[in-house]
Amino acid sequence: MVESLWNGRTVGLLAAVVLAVAGCGGAGESAAPAPAASAGAGAASQAPAPSAPSGGKHKREVTLEVNGKGRTAQPIAYFADTNGSEPNAKLPWKRTVTLELTEAELKVGFPVSVIPGSVPDAAGRLKPAECRILVDGEEVATNDGGKNRCEYTLK
Repeated sequence: MVESLWNGRTVGLLAAVVLAVAGCGGAGESAAPAPAASAGAGAASQAPAPSAPSGGKHKREVTLEVNGKGRTAQPIAYFADTNGSEPNAKLPWKRTVTLELTEAELKVGFPVSVIPGSVPDAAGRLKPAECRILVDGEEVATNDGGKNRCEYTLK
């Protein structure tokens, strides 16, 4: 009796988890790169409209840039199609990816971001390197004003 009750609870819990994941778009996803988005830090306008749907997906080109000269003193960290980092990166640095957003991701948004690492200023002190995010060629976020990252929510 205890074993069958336990199995019933386990099956019920498993079903609840599967439904929750499916509702979040997690079911059926493959190891293919996920679409990206970013939180609109410093972006006054919305991103360009997504391209025409192709099988329920909307393609967007996202470019992450870190500007400056020399090399970063700390790694560049980014999230777009994947999470990654570039230690001791040579500047200027750029990563461009094409993301395929689902209808749900267009509604709730998909974050993309870049933490640019540090570079020395004129006095030799470390400061965040300049960064920006472009969506379909349009600038949507920068770290103007001394912010330590660029972020945007792609919709």
